[in-house]
Amino acid sequence: MIKLPGIKSGSNNRIFVGFNIGDNFCQISFTADGKAIDTVSMTTGEEDFNIPTVLCKREGINQWFYGREALEHADDEDGILIDHLLTLAQKGTPILVDQVAYQPVSLLALFIKRCMSLVTAVYSDRVAGVLFTAENLTYENIGVLKEAVSLLKLKTKKIYFQSHMESYYHFMTYQPDELWRNGSILIEYEGDEIITYRMESNFGTQPVVVYMDEKHFPMPTGSRGNEPDTDYELIQLDRTFMNIAKEVCEAEDTISVFLIGSKYNDIWMKESKKYLCSKYRVFQGSNLYSKGACYGLLDRNSDQPIERKNIFLGNDKLTANVGMNILSQNDETYFAILDAGVSWYDAGQTFEFYIQDGNYIEFIIRSLVGGGDKIARITFDDFNAEISRMRCKLYMESERLLIAEIEDLGFGEFRPSTHRIWREEIPL
Repeated sequence: MIKLPGIKSGSNNRIFVGFNIGDNFCQISFTADGKAIDTVSMTTGEEDFNIPTVLCKREGINQWFYGREALEHADDEDGILIDHLLTLAQKGTPILVDQVAYQPVSLLALFIKRCMSLVTAVYSDRVAGVLFTAENLTYENIGVLKEAVSLLKLKTKKIYFQSHMESYYHFMTYQPDELWRNGSILIEYEGDEIITYRMESNFGTQPVVVYMDEKHFPMPTGSRGNEPDTDYELIQLDRTFMNIAKEVCEAEDTISVFLIGSKYNDIWMKESKKYLCSKYRVFQGSNLYSKGACYGLLDRNSDQPIERKNIFLGNDKLTANVGMNILSQNDETYFAILDAGVSWYDAGQTFEFYIQDGNYIEFIIRSLVGGGDKIARITFDDFNAEISRMRCKLYMESERLLIAEIEDLGFGEFRPSTHRIWREEIPL
């Protein structure tokens, strides 16, 4: 039995869960109403946070295992291993397991459910929200994750998603200002590459706009395609990493450096560690993303209005305000529809309006990253009614593509609805 630390039994505090989901492993952090954040450890008393993203079905029996237990049964050759569950779900091709075809999104849902049971088994009725964080969030994999989560029938409807980049942002803004206001860098080492995020702030705006610069660097493998093992290969690994660290850390002001990932160890980190620790405040760990997911969830569920001192404009953020000028009580006024700073997959609005003596509407797009205002006009072809009620649905298909769907609802008894829909793609 895994014991969850940090919260007294009998407490009525709401539990918020940050779920870092990846193709190789997952991690789960949780907090009670903003108190200390804990991460589920698979080994009592150790920082053993990684849960392998795998399932294993025992042959001939409807018995499923997940995580490390699944790997153990696969090693014992008494089960069928299914790995890379996230990728399989995104592809959507049915998986044949023990002569039965399974939808991969259902297998992903089963894995998530088993992982969530590590928290829900103890705090079943107190889980108030879950935020999933992943390296990349596209239109396709957001859809897959939403479908998988819908199959879980969680007792909370507060389900959110954010990228690793945004989880880093939320983690840092809960740290002392001196660690990030003048430059912070995250260096992640998983697989055969280094991913870096540089956090930068523009203090010339109110609220302060925070950006991320993302870079990818290949890392050497061993002579047989495995982990470096000879002394020469370890030295080369150390040198390569130090050159990358110098490139990203010395390009701009840097105060703090966060090293996360399972590939770091003291066997090869000789000169690179000396270099980093001699110049910067260096922190090493592995559960930053799941903790950042908890912080992001707390921001979304605060009982008190939050004064936004910072606004994050990452790669998956809407970088423009979208609105339109309307007549209200015979006065022209600006109607705000979408706000910059929200994730594109959370950005959406449906509203109704009346159009009179015209066949077009215009959206005003005000960029926060330069370029000024621009007007996006949607013309209703073959529309000649004097007045009609319209329904507008706005949503994003990517971080730079806004979709507008306008439906003709008619005007009561005077003009029947045609329910015709005009669809327009608006690049931002």
